Amino acid sequence: MPPSRVAVVTFQVGDESFRVRLVGEDQIAAALRAQAGSGGRIPNGRIVDGTEVNRGWSWHLVDVSFAEGTIELCDGRPSDVEKAGVSFGGGRFCPWTARVVAINDM
Repeated sequence: MPPSRVAVVTFQVGDESFRVRLVGEDQIAAALRAQAGSGGRIPNGRIVDGTEVNRGWSWHLVDVSFAEGTIELCDGRPSDVEKAGVSFGGGRFCPWTARVVAINDM
C-alpha cells in the first residue's frame, strides 16, 4: 500500500495566516474544493500544543475537516487561539472568514 499523500494548507484570516497538515486524498480534495469556493470552506480542527507545520504559532490543528457552518464559539483569528491556548473555542478552531491561499505537497 503506497503512503498517504500529505499536504500543507495555508489559510488567510484577515491579516493573519496559519497552516495545517492534511493527510490523505479525501482531506486534500476537501481543501481543493474549499479553495475553489465549493463545498465546506470553513476549516474546523482540534487545537493541540506544538507548532508542527504551523510556523509562528505555539499550536496546530489536528482532525481537520471542512464545514459549511459551525458554532460561533470556535470562530476567531489565529492570534485569538495563541492568546487563549488549547482551550479556545472549547478546544476547536473554526475561523469563518478563513480562505485557502496555498496547498503544497510535502
